[in-house]
Amino acid sequence: MALEFDGFEAWRAVAESPDTFASLRAEAAKSARAALVKYLKTRTLGIPGLRTARKALGKDLFRHLIDGMKDAEVKAIVARLDKYHPELKGSDPAWRRQHLLQLVKGDAEPAPKPQKPAKKSAPRKAKPEPQTAEWFASAGAVRKR
Repeated sequence: MALEFDGFEAWRAVAESPDTFASLRAEAAKSARAALVKYLKTRTLGIPGLRTARKALGKDLFRHLIDGMKDAEVKAIVARLDKYHPELKGSDPAWRRQHLLQLVKGDAEPAPKPQKPAKKSAPRKAKPEPQTAEWFASAGAVRKR
């Protein structure tokens, strides 16, 4: 039977004695950042989940995490959370980072889905009544050979 390795417990032990594991400092930061970015990119994670993560990590650590993300990663998250925002398409990376932080802080809310203008339906033309053609005796004639 395989033993299950508890990663959280291992990182907790490393964090409690940083002098013992001093050589792991850079690797710990790199793997923690990678794991947290992967968590933030989860498609099922909405604004409430991001707010909970910000509260758990702390404001400064969360801001550093967002600032360290690639522009494409931030763009994907903002597009998922606030896809109807009118300024999103023409925005620069700095605006998207700031908007993401505002959404998570609660200073901004996602834009509602825009209402499509109602289509004006053209008046329907009445179907013309079938015309009755006059009957000619020659209409059913067959040529004689």
